Parts: sequence; structure tokens; C-alpha cells
Amino acid sequence: MRRVWQKVTGWASSNIGLRLFSLIFAAGLWFFVNAGQKAAERAIEVPVEFRNIPSEMMVMDSSLGQVELRVMGPPALLSTLNPENLKVALDLEGSRPGTSSFRLNPDFFNPPRGIRVTRISPSVINVRLEPVAVRSLPVSVRLAGKPLLGNRVARVEVTPETVKVRGPANELNKMASVETQPVALDGRGPMTQEVRLNSAGKGLSFSPDRVTVSVTLEEELVTKEFSRVEVTTKDFSGVVRVTPRRVYLRLSGPRRILEGLKIGSDQAYLDVRGLGPGTHVLALTFNFPPEIRVVEQKPDRFQVKIIQAG
Repeated sequence: MRRVWQKVTGWASSNIGLRLFSLIFAAGLWFFVNAGQKAAERAIEVPVEFRNIPSEMMVMDSSLGQVELRVMGPPALLSTLNPENLKVALDLEGSRPGTSSFRLNPDFFNPPRGIRVTRISPSVINVRLEPVAVRSLPVSVRLAGKPLLGNRVARVEVTPETVKVRGPANELNKMASVETQPVALDGRGPMTQEVRLNSAGKGLSFSPDRVTVSVTLEEELVTKEFSRVEVTTKDFSGVVRVTPRRVYLRLSGPRRILEGLKIGSDQAYLDVRGLGPGTHVLALTFNFPPEIRVVEQKPDRFQVKIIQAG
């Protein structure tokens, strides 16, 4: 008996014995901890994955990217559950255009031992397949906002001007162009930036998927009327009579200058320097900023009678 006991204790103290003892102890400890706990329930969201999609077709209405599961089991196991290990894999090999329905049941999932699936929401996934088409379409630039006051968009350029678009045939057949993501107008000078194309949720892909947009801004030109501007001479101390005494002007130029422009004797006047007494017919002399242009003037000549020279 003593010899048998020595063999048992010798085997238990060996490496193999220690490993086996540790395994039995860990299993017993796990059972002890979980056996005393009531089963708990947990809601988790697991991803949906499509496999073997036919090359000439694409999945539409695939906004359902997740399925909610309610699972029951020991709390210790539920706390370590990885949703990626329970993902739904739908095999679309051999599918035809149209809608296919997949009814889910617990057999779709492979939870760890001790955990069971109690509820699946939704329990049916509808997948719509459509034929794929490829077209070359021009790119149109979508501008957002407005330039700073007094500026306007003079020119918009995009490179490349056309891109290849891959997507559902019924959508591509309706499209005349591809729009960019919004390009914000936030400055006075030219701007160049790389912009993504907008798929508008239609399942489109692009080659290339970005374009370079250049926007050139320039000052906004406006016109303004001055209906009763007094006509006077400048730097003349003699006696003079001007007929008529008023002039109508219509000016054109940048908004930033024209909207605040006031016309006085320094901006529009009759130059009588070097003229002696008598009657003279003169045109107005203008002293406007170089950006300002006289579009219309009534009348364009004035009778100036110098009664006494200065």
C-alpha cells in the first residue's frame, strides 16, 4: 500500500500531473462559479456579411448592416461574447436580379457552449440584386454658400472633366452627370481643392473617386444712377453761368466702390482754365477711380458763359 501511494504522489508531482491537476482545478472552479449564477440575457448586434455576390450584379437596399440577437447564458460567458464571432454570412452565389429573402434561425449562428440564441430581429432579411453597368459621365461642381460681398464666381473648372461610374444599371441610365460634394465659397481670390464625388446613396463607385476643382472669383460689377448731379466749374474764382445746371449719370464698376461713391465738384466738373469771357460749349471732366466707367450721360455738353474771368 505504501508503494502504491508513493507512485501516486510521484506522478502528481511530475509536469504532466501538475498540468492535468491545473486543468481539472480550472474546470471545477469555472463550474463552481457559473453553477451558482442564474442565467442572464443580453442583447447584441451582429454584422451582416454578403458572400459570393455575382460579378455582374450588386446588392441594393443593403442598409441593414446588423441584426440584433438576444442571447441567454451564464453572465461570465455573456460578458466575453464577441459579436464578430456570430456574424451573419449570406451566400448569394447563383442569385438572380430581384429580391431574395433569407429567414434567419439559431442555426445561422455558432455561439459558445452554454449560450443559446432566444430571439432574432429581424428574422427575415430581404436582399435586392440589380445588374451592374459602367458609364463615363461628366462631373458637375456643387457650390455651397456665396462669395464675400462684392464678389462673384467668374469661372469653375474641374479635372478630370469626366469619370467612370459603376453602379446599378437603372440608376446610371437616368444620370446625365455626377455631382461633387459641396465646395464652400469662403474667400475673395482663386481657390483649388480636391473634392470627393457624391454617390447620393445610390450604390455608385467612381474611378477616380476625387476630382480637382478650381474656382475663380472676381469683383461683382454693378451700375448706379445719379439723376441730378450739380454741374460746376473747378478752381475758378470768376463769374460764370452754366446751362443746364444738372446732369444725369449712370456709372458702372465694382460694388465695393460704387455703392459708397458720392459725386461732387472734385469728381465731375467743367474745366474752364485758360478760357476768357464769352460763351463756350464744354464736356464734363471726370475724376473717378479707374475701375468706374460712365455708361450714360445726359446731356453730354454744357454751355458755359464766362462773365468775368477770375
